[in-house]
Amino acid sequence: MKKLDWYILKKYISTFFFIIGLLIGITVVIDISEKVDNLVESEASLSYIITGYYFNFIPYITAILAPFFVLVAVIFFTSQLASRSEIIAILNSGTSFYRMLYPYMLGATILAFGLWFSNSYLVPIANKARLEFESKYIYKRNFAIKVNFHRCVAPGTYIYIENYDPDAKSGYKFSLERFVNDSMVYKLRSEKIEWNKNTKKWSVYNFYTRVPSASGYQITRVAQADSIFPFTPDEFSYKSGYKEEMTNEQLRDFIGYMKSQGLTDVEYYEVELYRRSASAFSIYILTIIGVSVASRKMRGGLGWHLVLGIGLSALYEIVMKFSITFSTNSSLPAIIGVWIPNIIFACIGLYLLKKAPK
Repeated sequence: MKKLDWYILKKYISTFFFIIGLLIGITVVIDISEKVDNLVESEASLSYIITGYYFNFIPYITAILAPFFVLVAVIFFTSQLASRSEIIAILNSGTSFYRMLYPYMLGATILAFGLWFSNSYLVPIANKARLEFESKYIYKRNFAIKVNFHRCVAPGTYIYIENYDPDAKSGYKFSLERFVNDSMVYKLRSEKIEWNKNTKKWSVYNFYTRVPSASGYQITRVAQADSIFPFTPDEFSYKSGYKEEMTNEQLRDFIGYMKSQGLTDVEYYEVELYRRSASAFSIYILTIIGVSVASRKMRGGLGWHLVLGIGLSALYEIVMKFSITFSTNSSLPAIIGVWIPNIIFACIGLYLLKKAPK
């Protein structure tokens, strides 16, 4: 590598971590102001709040905002190079604009790999401790499972729970159906089921059973009974933030398990899995956009460059939210929904690169 490459690479990495330190400090202050009442009322010590929560909150928020930190960092130091006419000097020395991109892309590779590794392994570990702290000291309750919950608990056996409370280990509007050769041979419908930790059985309240008979169906109504079902409360213990606590391998295994059991909301876990790699790859795209925008010397300099960069970051986030919503609420495959923003902004990046000063 030439001295110029080292110069740009060091500028890239050092500016990125300077921006991270500055903005993460602001983010932590804002988070403290929002949660100060809960933290004061909690029984957690100051040292535990710092080490148990904020030491794990910082990796989480950094991983989310890292691509935008990259864009701001690239625009910040590249605009300074342009304002001092250093880019003009580089191009006049015989170095092409595309050759000048080499240290940028090397820096993007380092940061992209670091973000992918963090998203896949380090951040899930931090999220587990962070969410546990939030559940115990801030929100002081478990994350309830979604309503209208369907599951295949055994071959041909399906259950439905309209609402499940993990704290009380009880479900409401519960039904169980068994099928043989696509024909229903048994149905149980109950107002409530509740786990009895002493008997290790489910207590079923105000229920009826329906089975086929020679005259049609035989219906039996019962006020309360204990029964053994092919599932336990542990199978309903998955929290809404559980996907954030799993490594890539755990996510893939869990997605396979959900599909084999006929569970709903698989898309939320697929989106999380694909988002991790898409977020890392976006660093390349945003680096190209940042260089292309900031390398042109213009009136207003750094200020206008940063305004444009922040505007593109906001647009990227909006497109990401829309595409993820379509993936989780429609038939759009999760991998396509997650990668749509990268595809759109890759086209924008190539256009800006073509228009960049050569």
